[in-house]
Amino acid sequence: MLTQCSFKNCLIVVTILSILGNPFAHPQEIIKLAEEAQNPISDLVRVGVVNRTLFGGGANNDLFNIFNLQASTTKKFGDWALLNRLNIPISYLPASAIEDKTGSLTGLGDIEYTGFFARDESKRRFKLIGGVGPTFVLNSATDDRLGAGKWSVGPTLALVSIPDPWVVGAIVRNLWSFAGDNQRPKVNLLLIQPFVNFNFSNGWYATSTPPTTVDWEAQDKRNRWTVSIGGGFGKVVFRGEKRPININLQGFYFLEKPDGAPDWTLRMQFQILFPDSTPGGVHPAGE
Repeated sequence: MLTQCSFKNCLIVVTILSILGNPFAHPQEIIKLAEEAQNPISDLVRVGVVNRTLFGGGANNDLFNIFNLQASTTKKFGDWALLNRLNIPISYLPASAIEDKTGSLTGLGDIEYTGFFARDESKRRFKLIGGVGPTFVLNSATDDRLGAGKWSVGPTLALVSIPDPWVVGAIVRNLWSFAGDNQRPKVNLLLIQPFVNFNFSNGWYATSTPPTTVDWEAQDKRNRWTVSIGGGFGKVVFRGEKRPININLQGFYFLEKPDGAPDWTLRMQFQILFPDSTPGGVHPAGE
């Protein structure tokens, strides 16, 4: 069960790992790898988790938790690449948030896959790096309360600029449902997610990735928008012979939100990076 206790344990582990690092890694290697990890359309192979804890939701100011398993792989086609992004959510709802009060609920949510098509960075003509492709959302939730009950698809666009030591850009997508439970509301959902990162030479970086969503199907126009503000910090850690890792922690407050939605959220990410799995990738010192 994904409870407050497990979240605290994860936070302690991340804090300890952020302190540990390989002092022999070159600063330029660290910055280069951090920039690749922060770039949503880089060809860096990575696997990890993102834990989102949401506070103040519902009539009882409940705590919700979404634990996401994530993986990113790359398939090269000459000067082009298909960048695969997979997200598998595992959600937790407390008993107080469930109408029949039969107990808490933990289960699989709706799985998402995005395939970005992007050209080799060395071939680009402009300072902006771009990627575009489809996002598919599967009707995979193990309980109606953990998913939309729909199969959805839509285009996703990512634009990135990397003026050292910054990594800035945005991801924009819109999803429409095309199949699923006819008794459930249709999906027509817009996501706009800007991101700003500033990298320091020792692996630490400041980061802000506040998402904004618009539910075009919301009956009450006041419940269409979810707008957040916030940010945090992170670190890329070289660990000698072991794989480098990327960890970060962010907090977001919702300036605009639907009725009953949480007031704020804490987002924690942990990634294992595989730079040596990418042609021309960065290799940690000692490997």
